[in-house]
Amino acid sequence: MNRQNKTKLSLSVIGDAFADLFCFMSDGFPPAGGDVRVKHPMTPLPGGSGINTATHLASLVQNFSDVYENRDNDKQSDSEDVDDLMDVTLQTAINEKDYYGAMLLDHAKQSGFAIINCHKYHQPLDNTASGEQGTANKDPPKQKKQQPKKNQPSDDDDKNGKAQSSSSSSSPSSSSTGHCLVLVHKGERSFMTHLGVIETFKASDTVLHELVNCRSADPSFVNHHHHIHISGYYNLKMFQHGNLKRRLKLVREKRRAKSHNGNIYTTTTSLVPQYDATEKWDGGLIEDVLPLVDFLILNALEAGKISGIVIDDKDCGRDLTRTVTLTKLADFFFEKSPLTHVIVTLGSLGAVCLYQGEVVVSMQCPKKYRHPVDPTGAGDAFSAGFLFGVMQWRKSRNHQEFTEIGSLLEGSWTDAIVEGMKFGCAAGTACVAKPGASVPASKVEIEELLRMVEEEEYEDDFDDDYHEHDEDEEEDEDDEDYSEESYEDDSYYSDDYSQSHSSSCYSSKDEEDYDDAREEKKGD
Repeated sequence: MNRQNKTKLSLSVIGDAFADLFCFMSDGFPPAGGDVRVKHPMTPLPGGSGINTATHLASLVQNFSDVYENRDNDKQSDSEDVDDLMDVTLQTAINEKDYYGAMLLDHAKQSGFAIINCHKYHQPLDNTASGEQGTANKDPPKQKKQQPKKNQPSDDDDKNGKAQSSSSSSSPSSSSTGHCLVLVHKGERSFMTHLGVIETFKASDTVLHELVNCRSADPSFVNHHHHIHISGYYNLKMFQHGNLKRRLKLVREKRRAKSHNGNIYTTTTSLVPQYDATEKWDGGLIEDVLPLVDFLILNALEAGKISGIVIDDKDCGRDLTRTVTLTKLADFFFEKSPLTHVIVTLGSLGAVCLYQGEVVVSMQCPKKYRHPVDPTGAGDAFSAGFLFGVMQWRKSRNHQEFTEIGSLLEGSWTDAIVEGMKFGCAAGTACVAKPGASVPASKVEIEELLRMVEEEEYEDDFDDDYHEHDEDEEEDEDDEDYSEESYEDDSYYSDDYSQSHSSSCYSSKDEEDYDDAREEKKGD
């Protein structure tokens, strides 16, 4: 295929970046004023939704792209095909001069994606650390930032955002790279977070040139599709209350303006909210941002908080309860944004896609770990896998036929979503078997999990007594603590799990319950 007929794909992640200090609490939490021993060193690791997603995405691009697969067989094609690779960049805010910032830059270099440090171009760095560090990534083209005149609204000013900017500037802000204490106990994790420079990271700080033109958009490619993923919306308070809305609209307008004389520039978007530590669950997400988002990716508990629908379990409870709950969620999001595909993860049960008031796709994770090593970052790994699968599907289709999601007929992207959820479930499942949120699985591991997903995808053997059986087994256990030695034992990753009962969240009985629930709702 001639390059002029090819489509260049780029993916920009905009989100938080943290250094995660992991603490595996094998003996439980200490009492007030007490002390407990931990067997593993508390070592800082790269973390944050933005870093995690970019890391897993870059790994999937390297492991499942034709350029890498053919490199050993045809070395002469490297220079010709390298531009065919999907670009992965992360726009975030870090302090390159402190230890955590330097660690994150080094991690990005080793992982194969570029960090664009927006803090570097809009905020002065402190000089507490000696020496220059963090030169792992090339600086993006400089973007001239115009200062608004007095009493003239800037790019980020609106009724709420302007007040936020004023209040934040009146109080001292940290110049440290964000960092987080992650406490892991019996497969569950809790967080203690210092936002650092992420707290003042604004939507208008993002480098506009990169979002519009992308890092290596070769002019000889007449077609260019760019996906923008917002990771950790509730950790980015200066993106809220209309600020992100204006930035996304500006990027779309500028990219559409570049579509002329045979050039087609298209843009899609996705967003992961993350848990709102303020418990407000607002920030303009539903009213301002959601109509501009093609894929909203969140877990069931987050979906319940945002919608106001009571959800107590991350898998939405037992079969009939789950059916009714998902019906309510589908109706809620359809009313708020009819063209947004809402991907709801359900823990070990997998994920579903809600679209226009219906559950259009459901998929089960290939493995269920009774004792996951570390669930931190599993949602980010799922997001990375989902986006990679969708973009790979997008790459194989005619660019003029499949442009932007909002312009298509209902169901046009169903196959893309199925492909995305396959990779998402595989990447998320692999993630919980490893300590650390930014430790991607190998190609062999992902391929095996994909094989399991594909072989079991339409099997109809979901066990209705699954939850009851699971709870009985847990009651019979002696409340054993996780053995820290199991993290170093290779047999842990292959033997200490039970396979899932099916690859679909619904059996034929579930579909009947779903139809009955919808008919009952229509009757009301």
